Amino acid sequence: MKYVDVENWARKQSYEHFKDYDQPFFSITANLDATRLYRFCKENDLSFSIATLFCSVQAANRIREFRIRLIDEKPVEFDEVHATQTILNDDETFSFCYFENKQNIFDYDKAGKIATAKYKKMKTLDVENERVDLLYYSVIPWISFTSFKNAMKRDKFQTVPRIVFGRMFEENGKRLLPHSVEVHHAVIDGIHVGKYFEMIQKRFDAPD
Repeated sequence: MKYVDVENWARKQSYEHFKDYDQPFFSITANLDATRLYRFCKENDLSFSIATLFCSVQAANRIREFRIRLIDEKPVEFDEVHATQTILNDDETFSFCYFENKQNIFDYDKAGKIATAKYKKMKTLDVENERVDLLYYSVIPWISFTSFKNAMKRDKFQTVPRIVFGRMFEENGKRLLPHSVEVHHAVIDGIHVGKYFEMIQKRFDAPD
């Protein structure tokens, strides 16, 4: 972790403009083409949900702004960020699950399945709560949504991106996956979310 040099940050003006907003968050939702990734998972006995998480984390880590957080009202940059995601319990409640980063999709799938089983037994929302070097994920597999709004604490320095996957659907021979990204405008702009969508689509198209 290192502090961002705000005075020499190209985003200094945007950062100072949005950091004191009462509601500084914006959200973008679009459909990802999951056709190749879905086929790849079927062919290799991989969890499609864990594979989408892997592609997303890999894409987000390549964009500096997705690794910047506000700590004590100062922007800091992490070398790497990790995922926590909601998982559904048997009683229709949900828990949080922490996924450790791995370098390839096969190792991530193996570790992710172990983590999911572990956190399902724990049934807790108390997962890595003191860390902000994270990406917050949710999965809403019942709805092919066209927009999404996350629950937020009344804290304008909640700068961890909220990323959501929806219900996959078929259209014109493709498998499309609704995907929402909600971010804090003091640290991330629309161009960075656009780059993220480009990168995750490339990962979906070439998952290996």
